[in-house]
Amino acid sequence: MRIWIANHYAAPPHLGGITRHYELAREWATEEQAEVTLWLSSFNHVRRRLIREAERGSADIPGLRLRWLWSFPHTRNDFRRVLNMVSFSCLFLLAGCFRRRPDLLYASSPHLLTPLAGWLLSKVKRCPFVLEVRDLWPDTLIQMKGLKNSAVIKALTRLESFLYRRADKIVVLTEYQRKFIASKGIDPHKISLIPNGIVPGSWHPRESEKRSYRRRMGVDPYRFVALYAGAHGPANALEHVVRAAVHLPAECAIVLIGDGPEKGRLRHLKKELGLHHVHLLDPVPKEEIYHYIDAADCGIISLADHEIFRGARPNKLFDYLYVGKPVITTVDGEIRWILEENGVGLFSGAENPQGLAEAIKKLMNLSQQERDRIAKNGQRYIERFGNRRELARKLFRELATLLHSEIKQMEEVNRSG
Repeated sequence: MRIWIANHYAAPPHLGGITRHYELAREWATEEQAEVTLWLSSFNHVRRRLIREAERGSADIPGLRLRWLWSFPHTRNDFRRVLNMVSFSCLFLLAGCFRRRPDLLYASSPHLLTPLAGWLLSKVKRCPFVLEVRDLWPDTLIQMKGLKNSAVIKALTRLESFLYRRADKIVVLTEYQRKFIASKGIDPHKISLIPNGIVPGSWHPRESEKRSYRRRMGVDPYRFVALYAGAHGPANALEHVVRAAVHLPAECAIVLIGDGPEKGRLRHLKKELGLHHVHLLDPVPKEEIYHYIDAADCGIISLADHEIFRGARPNKLFDYLYVGKPVITTVDGEIRWILEENGVGLFSGAENPQGLAEAIKKLMNLSQQERDRIAKNGQRYIERFGNRRELARKLFRELATLLHSEIKQMEEVNRSG
């Protein structure tokens, strides 16, 4: 099977960012003997710069090709980011027209222009179109007040409905997304839940390196470290995470790893409040982030207090649990249910610095026996629901069934014609 995967924000693990599509592509190429082409942007959104050819590396996996497309650089969420989206989508559409026809085209949000280009290409190439919904646009933009123009909202809402209706299959990452899309009159049978996950064996603990990664974080060995790893944007509500340090004793530290438009403001807030036990670090490659998590004592998941995020299930949830760390979430909804149902973490209250500090102190006072139990519970959850190899295999079977059904329909049409 020849599969095209298009995601504007996809990245190989060594660059950091969204590695889901690279890992799916790798599994399909190695385990299912598929020919997979991953279309991705040469502008890295975590580092906010163009990635030079020498930095891109090679997939070096038989059956997997990486097609890098230029997209307009940007540093803020202004018109340049819109140009970034438009340029990638247009170049994907143009370049795809001159490539060998795939058997199936798989295009991912969050923004809808890449899936639109994917649908157009699927018509040109006469192959099934699969829409992956990573984020609910335009609803997330509206909730975050990042989109107020009524004409643009109307256009994006129509495009969203159009893509839902025209997709041969829709893949979602959370149960909330599945229910949300089904509520719009979309056949639930064509919506598949394939959450984020972890590739088993992608990381192995190295006790000897914990002290080294503690030094890289800038924290002393005796401190209790609460770690946030991920985007630093308005949706992540990290101001409240930084402010939580005001309510923490000196033996606690908060470390934030990542980048985004809010990072400068967070640095200013740290300085203004004199929070020497808050550490703001640059992004690190995916293969290193596990060592940072392992050197910490708990993980933090933070999102703004909006209804649209109640159904979030971020990839960092799986990273924290895979390494065996308890998790604190500021999000009341699907994440909170997972943490409490599986005994792997706490809900601290939404946008509540003092509540987050209290949750950190509660985890700091856990016994070693309680920590070990949480680690085992987390690993058990990953084995059952977060094994990316199993998830990739499940999705591939569904795509193969879809392709077989499409071929059968075409043969019936040809016979009747």
